[in-house]
Amino acid sequence: MKINGLLLSVSSFSFLSFLRRAIFYAFFYVYLRTFLGLSNTLSALLGTANLATSTIGQLKLWGPRLNRNPSLAKKYVVRGEIIAGIVYLIAFFGHRILIISETKLLAALFLITCTSFLEIFWSGSDLGVRHLQAEATVGENRGRLVGTIDGIGLIGQLLGFLMGGVLYQDGFGFFNGDIFYLVVILIFACALVIFIAPYKGKLDDNPILTTGGLKEVLKIPSFGSFIIVLGILTMGVSASTQIFLYYVTDPTALNFSEEYLSYLLLFFSFAGGVIAPIGGKLSDYFGRIPIMIISAFGAAFSYFAFFLFGEQPFIVIVVIYVILGASFAILQSIAFAFSADLLPHELQGTGFGVFNVTLATGWGLAGFLIGGPISDILIFLGASNAHAYRVSFLVSSIIVIFGMIALISIRRVSSSNQQISQR
Repeated sequence: MKINGLLLSVSSFSFLSFLRRAIFYAFFYVYLRTFLGLSNTLSALLGTANLATSTIGQLKLWGPRLNRNPSLAKKYVVRGEIIAGIVYLIAFFGHRILIISETKLLAALFLITCTSFLEIFWSGSDLGVRHLQAEATVGENRGRLVGTIDGIGLIGQLLGFLMGGVLYQDGFGFFNGDIFYLVVILIFACALVIFIAPYKGKLDDNPILTTGGLKEVLKIPSFGSFIIVLGILTMGVSASTQIFLYYVTDPTALNFSEEYLSYLLLFFSFAGGVIAPIGGKLSDYFGRIPIMIISAFGAAFSYFAFFLFGEQPFIVIVVIYVILGASFAILQSIAFAFSADLLPHELQGTGFGVFNVTLATGWGLAGFLIGGPISDILIFLGASNAHAYRVSFLVSSIIVIFGMIALISIRRVSSSNQQISQR
């Protein structure tokens, strides 16, 4: 009964957190790029700065403590969400004052600074939720349960994209505070859902933690190599995520309106919400890695298709983006289930921290180091915006293919080890 109640709480949090993230971040990069005038590379700095503070929080502050005292999971979530809500309000009023003072660059940097600072505490929330999710999905049906939780979250994301498209209003949704106020309400709702969750972790006096949790986590069979491969895959998938938003709305590229962009994001989330539970269930029967390989192929195909057939009617872009959305949802969902399978209970705090940081690395560094610079350099050298964006899609596809090959190698090594152990 407790597990059912915990599963309900985690699923509700997933819905609310995906909803508020989509409302805010669906058009936040567009806001930085078009309303505040940042370059592609500087806009991508947001993810990099968030990654740095999140890494410090998860691996140095919260993860080791959560290893020994799992009951801290709820506290980390509630505290992280409350602090995030307060910082969002500070970010809104501060950046608005700077815009009125005609210092848009400072306003943009102030927003990036605020969101980076809150990640120190928000990373504790992310880590706590991962632990609660693992506790709520123990058993042979973990893949299906994790996929269902992510699917529920992606439905929330779908609604968030719709609401974000309506509220954006050419940037004034951020400037006037409508988006900020709504997101803060949802953040506090997330805190409440976990506060009432039926979970009490046990204190674990494990001497392994005194030697350094991170080193021990990376020594877990298959986990270290899988994390490296996951990093490659997420870098590839995320390198052009932000660039795609510019490609869709840029007047010299596809030139779709913000309304059409919200439709695209809607289809992206809908595909993931539908397919994630199915992919999770298939991974319970056929194994995690084979299904992840298929999803990686889908992502590589999607980006290559954007490179070849990028300037096509809206319906063609929708079909390709749906494939990308389904592939990304399956990959992310099953990757967590696979990590939860490998991690012992006493090292889940640091282990899930490594997992979260790996995903955040793709989102944070890929755009700043790969997608943003490639497009900016090509545009500087005289290429059209549309061509520069499409080249970044090609690079993303190549990186994902490398990750897929590495994933195949892990599967072969795992199969060989199993055969040796059975002799």
